[in-house]
Amino acid sequence: MRVISRDEIVEICTETARRAGLTFEEFMAEGEADLLTDAACRDDWLIYRDVLLKR
Repeated sequence: MRVISRDEIVEICTETARRAGLTFEEFMAEGEADLLTDAACRDDWLIYRDVLLKR
């Protein structure tokens, strides 16, 4: 098992968001508001939200 850092998770989500036409900030805001419509963004949000919300 490989542990990934928060920075790596941010990179993954930033790239997913970019492909969906969003910035990372928009991805975060839409995730928190439960408004993500892109399937890949929703998947990343559900997988990584706990880590992303820890600031």
